[in-house]
Amino acid sequence: MKKTLLYVSFGWLCLAAPVLRAATPRSQSDSMKHDSMSQDSMAHDKMMSKPAVIKGWVSDSECAAEGVKNCSNKEHVAKGAKLVLVGEADKKIWTIANPEKLADHQGHHVQVKAIEDADKGTIEVQEVKMLK
Repeated sequence: MKKTLLYVSFGWLCLAAPVLRAATPRSQSDSMKHDSMSQDSMAHDKMMSKPAVIKGWVSDSECAAEGVKNCSNKEHVAKGAKLVLVGEADKKIWTIANPEKLADHQGHHVQVKAIEDADKGTIEVQEVKMLK
């Protein structure tokens, strides 16, 4: 509800009285347009993001949470653990959005070129390079 003032003038006397009126409801199509535009701009921002280069170890979410940065046990992923990259510099654990790109590198020290989504803690890997 919006509150507005209604001014009534009687020559020498002026009164102001609050008047309540309902806000104009947004139609469902307006909401959908707004939501669609927000998603489009977020998708555009993600596409326009410059890929980051991250060095780290490919592991799984269970082992990484326990501090094991280079677990090569593929059974963990088969049982539901997520494939992750443990950053070399900051030890940040990144969930891999496209795990098929790194599945063959589990347990390895790699350098990836990837698009980061810091809000979700994920990266989308574009390129992989093995490190010694």
